[in-house]
Amino acid sequence: MEEKHYWVALNMVQGIGRTLFRRLLERRGSVRHVFSSSLKQLLEVPGIGEKTAKEILSFDVENRVEREWNLADKLNCRILTLESEDYPRILKTIYDPPPVLYLEGTSLNENPATLAVVGTRAPSAYGKNAAERLTRDLAAQGVCIVSGMARGIDTIAHKSALEEKSQTVAVLGCGLANTYPPENFGLRKRIAENGVVVSEFPMTQKPDKSNFPARNRVISGLSIGTLVVEAGAKSGTLITAQCAVEQGRDIFAVPGNILSPKSKGTHYLINNGAKLVDSADSIIEEFPEYIKNVLKNVQTEKTVALELNEREEKLMKYITFEEVHIDTLIENCALSPAEVSAVLIQLELKGLIRQLEGKRFVSNCQ
Repeated sequence: MEEKHYWVALNMVQGIGRTLFRRLLERRGSVRHVFSSSLKQLLEVPGIGEKTAKEILSFDVENRVEREWNLADKLNCRILTLESEDYPRILKTIYDPPPVLYLEGTSLNENPATLAVVGTRAPSAYGKNAAERLTRDLAAQGVCIVSGMARGIDTIAHKSALEEKSQTVAVLGCGLANTYPPENFGLRKRIAENGVVVSEFPMTQKPDKSNFPARNRVISGLSIGTLVVEAGAKSGTLITAQCAVEQGRDIFAVPGNILSPKSKGTHYLINNGAKLVDSADSIIEEFPEYIKNVLKNVQTEKTVALELNEREEKLMKYITFEEVHIDTLIENCALSPAEVSAVLIQLELKGLIRQLEGKRFVSNCQ
């Protein structure tokens, strides 16, 4: 058996968390040597306990790993370890990266412009609108949206990214043989086709409550920053924000209704150093220069690929992230009302703009 199979095996042993996994690896030199250790040698590892040591010694490595790998292959999932070349580079930089990752979809190293978008499972109408608008604007500019596929803000974030045909990453709190919440099964399939579904848990692991704090640190760990849209004072969303702080990542928060309990968490974050967000640009301007350059290249490639004609180019000069009414466009661009209407339809079909209420338009491009 290869070394990676032993990594998967140790990740499956009951009672082995990330800290103990790391201690065992450091003490025994390799994961393979962990399974060939004596009980005495294992008990010398701080924090292991006799029960967990015996779980390691009795673990049927060959058969259990074979079943795990076969199930992953059957469900078109890949298994990575910290030693794998394509293990996500950004995740390796956190204090406690998952020893093993299960992936369904594309590579996690494809887009360095990754932003976590999280929030309450029961958002207000304002929260839904803010999450959709911000996520769509970010995705349209080439930002990869990372979230947890939970009900509420997470689901809105993933769907909005997919509508912009942008990559999105869903981090699950269960094994990839399961989908949670179950009603998001269709969404999960769409994410896998356009991005990545990822988990650190063995394939058949159920969505246990204790899994989600660990899941949250992976959401923030895969992202250069975390955007919180709505969160109560004791929301689990704040765990993700705290993980991001500990990982040295930026925190962004959307201000809300001062009378709503769903705004308590975001206002707490703003009062404690998170950047107040009122547009996608207020997030992107905080990105490192190399990330901004990546996004500019994405926009350039999109525009070149679309090959705008003269009238489309003329109209696009007047459509920005600020809402503009069709009458204003007609006045400014020296085209007839019929021509403007026709060109607007073409630009919408190309995904460069979108129409808002009252015949107002905004750009999806920088």
